[in-house]
Amino acid sequence: MRYLILVLSILSCKKDNQIPEIVQGRKILIAFQNSKNVNYFSVDSQKLFFLFNSGDVPNAFIKINENEFYLINSGGFSGSPSIQKFNFLNSEVITYPLNNNYNPMFGVYSDGRLFITDFGKYYSENVLVFKDGQILDSIKTSKRPIDIQIMDSFLIVSTNGMKADYSYDTISKVFKISITSLKKLDSLKLFPGASNIGVYKDTIFIISTGIYNQTPSRIYKINKNFQKLDSLTISKNIYSFALNSDYLILGSWDGWIYILNHNLEKLDSLKVSNSINFICSFEDKFYITANGFSYNSNYLIIFKPFLKADSIKLSDEDLGVGPCIVF
Repeated sequence: MRYLILVLSILSCKKDNQIPEIVQGRKILIAFQNSKNVNYFSVDSQKLFFLFNSGDVPNAFIKINENEFYLINSGGFSGSPSIQKFNFLNSEVITYPLNNNYNPMFGVYSDGRLFITDFGKYYSENVLVFKDGQILDSIKTSKRPIDIQIMDSFLIVSTNGMKADYSYDTISKVFKISITSLKKLDSLKLFPGASNIGVYKDTIFIISTGIYNQTPSRIYKINKNFQKLDSLTISKNIYSFALNSDYLILGSWDGWIYILNHNLEKLDSLKVSNSINFICSFEDKFYITANGFSYNSNYLIIFKPFLKADSIKLSDEDLGVGPCIVF
């Protein structure tokens, strides 16, 4: 099946020093990695609004509650890492600078603590424990922690196996860690490049991206006892992933979108002209940020499997459309 991509409108937003306009209704937050603009798309009004300026290389939103979220700014390899906290009720932005050796990637929030994977500016094996504006503790895992999710009272952490010299180990790993004791309870060896994790009820789905243009990707299905139930190999290198109660949506750097069910059966695929950067989900829809770089426009794709996809053209001034989250 092929999908009709409908361009709704060309949107722009104005950045100023005033308190941002917060409209009611469903919002899709989007961070732009070059301009450092954090914007939100109003589903009701079909308009894009400026929210605040991020730090260097915004990489992940983490929801705290219905009014607050954290934004992790990784800093990349040349910028400054930080964590920002935003409150929709008063538009307050608090920025917490981090040690310049950190390269924070993703995080989860639980009971006042933010657990953050640290890829490392040079090298890291740690998950950072952040609370009240500071790093309180760390959990040693393995080479280059990437993604992190929560299942029950456990942290599920992927490490991609990249060494300090940026070569890859022959394996990567996923860890099960107690939120209470911060102790590692179990681990599994995976195909190289373990990255994105999704959790649905008692099941864990994890992507091993593989080595770009050398090895394929593999998606694993794992139960809560950390037993591998199934896996599926995909020829493209998968860099983004989200799921809902029915489907898994996978995105590749060269514009392929794959639809799987929870049994890891490939149901359909779609090719777009942009690179798939991030995917977030809410109810029965998926929201995909698609990067046009210098040769194409940036888009927000609103996607419901097996129906047409609406494509919202974003600013051409920013070459780095990044993470998203739905509020």
